[in-house]
Amino acid sequence: MATATCNAPDSGGSSFAKTYLKSGAGVLYALLNTAAVAFAAQFMAWSSQAGIPGLQLIFLIKLVQLLVVLVALPFFRPKLTTENGRQTLLLVLSTIIENLGSAFLYLSFAFVVSGIAFGIIRGSVPFVSACIGFLFLKETVGAVDCFGIVFTVAGVIVVAVGMITENTSSTRRLTTSILLPLATTFSKSSGIVIARSLIGVQKFSVLTVLFYANLAGAVVLLVVTYTTETPPVWSMSTQTVGYVIGLCLCACCGQLATRLALKTEKAGITATIKTFTIPLAMFLDYIFLSEFPSPVKFGGVVLIVFGTGVVAVYTWWRHRKETLHKNLMERLNFGN
Repeated sequence: MATATCNAPDSGGSSFAKTYLKSGAGVLYALLNTAAVAFAAQFMAWSSQAGIPGLQLIFLIKLVQLLVVLVALPFFRPKLTTENGRQTLLLVLSTIIENLGSAFLYLSFAFVVSGIAFGIIRGSVPFVSACIGFLFLKETVGAVDCFGIVFTVAGVIVVAVGMITENTSSTRRLTTSILLPLATTFSKSSGIVIARSLIGVQKFSVLTVLFYANLAGAVVLLVVTYTTETPPVWSMSTQTVGYVIGLCLCACCGQLATRLALKTEKAGITATIKTFTIPLAMFLDYIFLSEFPSPVKFGGVVLIVFGTGVVAVYTWWRHRKETLHKNLMERLNFGN
């Protein structure tokens, strides 16, 4: 009796913690992506300042991601083939759009105003992802989630406006800074929805999706890297090698975290929570570069934090409620 009395609280506490972790798994993975991407942005900037071409950096990212997947394949042994023609089509589309989105993303940061590009992409992806997810997956977004998405998008727009007013580029370059990020937005949003369909709806292996996307990306980017105007730079200082390694690892962690989040979360919700990257990136700019955002940018950051916070907390609460209800029904039917 004494042993049973002593162990009961531990069991209850363990079950309570397990419920919270399981309910918030998708949210935690999406937040992990924001942290990884924010640090990757810093490493990308440092690597570029060290003279490493952007396309070469993206090739190295794809190569490291492919190597990580190859190391994981013997341990998890996922099925590398599809079960039907629809899955094959989605897998091919996922591979193409994933790499097309990476190319547009590189062009957005290489040839236009990077701050504006970042703001437009992060601001429009949640809305576009939610729309495409509704059209093709019939995934609806609740009123509370819409409320959070509106605040998030508004915050990103405010941040982008602050960047535009601080920028002195020509009208032509500003126009390009809008069009290329919009192309990136539709590529990234479509990729999120397709990945959600494969991983979340059809329960396709995350490793299989990443394997084909990174294999194709690494091969194509290697060819493109050697055929571009800027030759690859393979001779690097120890510090630059550290930057590149940090970039590759953070990008790999971010990519994996996004796919794991899509196993349980809707495309629009995942994309919205990922917008938290903007406040984190600005915080890191303040820590490493002593750059404090202007009042307009800071106001946008506050809106983003509030919007993503609403979506994340409500999503976590909703999943916890569903999990507790499911556990209750299982206990009530235990003896049947």
